[in-house]
Amino acid sequence: MRHRTFYLRCALLTGVLLALAWPGTGGITPLIFIAWVPLLWAEEVFARSPERERPRNFMPYVMLALLVWNGATTWWLFNVSEHLATRLFTLIGPNVGNVLVMSVPWLLFRIVRRSIGGGAARWSLMVFWLAFERFHMHWDLSWPWLTLGNAFAGHTAWVQWYEVTGHLGGTIWVWAANIMVLRVAIRGAKGVKQAITKPALAAVLVVAVPWAGSLLRYATFQERGISAEVVVVQPNIDPYKEKFGAIDPMDQLERMLGQARPLMDSATALVVMPETALQEPTTISNDRGRLVFHGLWENDMRGSRSVARIHDFLQPWPKAAVIAGMSAARLYPPGAEYPVSARVLEGMDRAFDAYNAALLVRADGTVEDYNKSKLVPGVELMPFEKVLGPLGGLAIDLGGTTGSLGTQQDREVIWSGPQPIGTAPIICYESIYGDHVAAHVRNGANLLVIMTNDGWWGNTPGYHQHLLYGKLRAVETRRDVARSANTGISCFIDQRGDMHQTTDWWVPATIKSEVHLRHDLTVFVRHGDYIGKGAYAATLVLLLVAAGRAVLRRKDPAP
Repeated sequence: MRHRTFYLRCALLTGVLLALAWPGTGGITPLIFIAWVPLLWAEEVFARSPERERPRNFMPYVMLALLVWNGATTWWLFNVSEHLATRLFTLIGPNVGNVLVMSVPWLLFRIVRRSIGGGAARWSLMVFWLAFERFHMHWDLSWPWLTLGNAFAGHTAWVQWYEVTGHLGGTIWVWAANIMVLRVAIRGAKGVKQAITKPALAAVLVVAVPWAGSLLRYATFQERGISAEVVVVQPNIDPYKEKFGAIDPMDQLERMLGQARPLMDSATALVVMPETALQEPTTISNDRGRLVFHGLWENDMRGSRSVARIHDFLQPWPKAAVIAGMSAARLYPPGAEYPVSARVLEGMDRAFDAYNAALLVRADGTVEDYNKSKLVPGVELMPFEKVLGPLGGLAIDLGGTTGSLGTQQDREVIWSGPQPIGTAPIICYESIYGDHVAAHVRNGANLLVIMTNDGWWGNTPGYHQHLLYGKLRAVETRRDVARSANTGISCFIDQRGDMHQTTDWWVPATIKSEVHLRHDLTVFVRHGDYIGKGAYAATLVLLLVAAGRAVLRRKDPAP
């Protein structure tokens, strides 16, 4: 086929531009407004070629662009384990899988183009992509790391209107800009200068108006809410060599409490510790078996040494509370029904669920816990576990417990002591899900607490990207964020999305700040992911229209 080299170059250029625009890798954010143009232009040439190739024949070029983008921005998945085979699996599996799923909107666009026509069909690609991004946040192989709206995570001053649209509004902005720039390029290629004036002006306005409006909102925004003092601890315990077994869990807790103590005073309301900060070797046994589990039993928090130690620590500060990530489990009674995620204790007629969880301990000794709801596929979750349940033990160990973890359905708010801090307990991966975090806020959360352990990825773009995505959650919800990362970077994020007191990577650190506790709801929080849901409906309409036109064309073929 002619132009094959041209298609390859365009696909490679799109992949490179997307990578260069992405936070943590290239960081040249403005490139996102033209990144798709080369591939869109190649598709335009392909669609008008005399060979009249089938829609699927353009897909290899789409997948090449997507593969370059995925590989260049998430190559750090290779660091997930110390074992080479596991590293290769976690690098190749998510990237190849993501490329295949990301290709679906392009395939639908290519099919619809035959019925609707080029100009209108380009906008259908935006709709299909929005529907894909929403779907990719809600199925068992969820991996929304490269949602296009995340491209602006390093420049939250540009997207203050995420409080209305959420990050899918950024996806609309990206596609609208690229499609408008493509129109200018196509008309310019025809050599008719007069024909590009209006499209060029429209393209400029599509980029400039949301940007200018956001900068105005950023400049005039005022934080709201009563203030409260929060201490954040970054212990810097090596997740591979120290955390799970090499250092006694109680010694780890003592280290974190020792870091917090010098910053505590009578105004301190909350101390935040990172993901899986709390671990305890506990035992279940009877005459038929014995289990040693490294975590806290939610059935018996009163018997936890960690809870007792934190309670003692808080006595000089009766208004304070400690919230920390923990490995946890819940033991089911003999003969009880249990979910597919539960692990059966052979020979004991018992089962238990393991959790990546959070625990809040108040000065009066009362506790509340939350079990992580958005699990990392292949790490904490065996996808489609009702079918693949027996393979759950193959999930990668990134928290001291292998196999699929349990979850909870409620987006819980954990309240501290006398001061009215309603925390949204956000554990690691959960912080990239805007609608998930918004649900906590709808339930009353006035502070976002992100507990994470980013040391698995090493000093790579992975932890930078994860850090920056938290800024978007602050803008969407207009809530302050207290972020505690085991190995860095910890910080505070204000309601405009600006970071404060960012710690260094791979060093122990403790920071303290006044946060604002806000109670009103943004449009996005109030209505949730309405853009994604609307994209579902629009996708169905577009496919029905395309199918109807295809049927009519077959019944009444052109002479």
